[in-house]
Amino acid sequence: MAVRAASRVVQATPAVVFYRRTSCVPALVEAPQLTLSRDAPQWQMPHNVWSPDSLNGVRVSAMQPHTFADHAASFTTQALNIVLDLASGFTFGRLVGRESSWLRRLQLLETAATAPATFSGLVAKFPLRQTRLDRGWLRALSQSQQSASHLSMICAARGVRESLGLKSMAYVFGVGYLLWPRFGKWCVDHSQEALIRVYAQLLEEMDEGELPTLRDMPAPEVAVRHYGLSPEASLRDVVERIHLEDRLAR
Repeated sequence: MAVRAASRVVQATPAVVFYRRTSCVPALVEAPQLTLSRDAPQWQMPHNVWSPDSLNGVRVSAMQPHTFADHAASFTTQALNIVLDLASGFTFGRLVGRESSWLRRLQLLETAATAPATFSGLVAKFPLRQTRLDRGWLRALSQSQQSASHLSMICAARGVRESLGLKSMAYVFGVGYLLWPRFGKWCVDHSQEALIRVYAQLLEEMDEGELPTLRDMPAPEVAVRHYGLSPEASLRDVVERIHLEDRLAR
């Protein structure tokens, strides 16, 4: 059975037909058919091309603000992260438990990152004339639905339901976005960078042995199905793939 599965191939769609001009008459040329092995590495998600050493060796540089809207968004994002760290207890992690505060911190940060997509869904139900002036930014920002899947994975790891404050954060983001679209766009960019740094810090602490319980925690079932992980996968494997997806989205 294993030999049959390994030998299975996938035939691509029928060859595309091109017309090539020659000095005499047009000649009909067929593109070669592509044959892919179903068990090849390109079927693994995410980052199915680069090796782990190449991916982990990349260091993401911080985006420096330039315009006034960019500076305002950077300051607002930093202030929001400080408030969320206080609300999650991460600032006092040594007192309330570092590992439990990490999961609460990730849940709040992912909830804030899901606000643009949530607000986009609300706008789709109630068309607003002001959104026509945003140059299509809201639709582009809402296409990144991976934050919702990341939030569901973190909530599953904590064993809790998604936060009820998701719509309230979406309304707050929506008001700022409608009043100042450039500000809202830069807020999303800076929040994505903040998430990249947070997950990089979490992976570093896991590798240094500071969070043994989180590192060895079994991966949630929703993450195993989403990424195609093995049943023996740990929470660190899930965090690593979330981190890679955020870097790819940036």
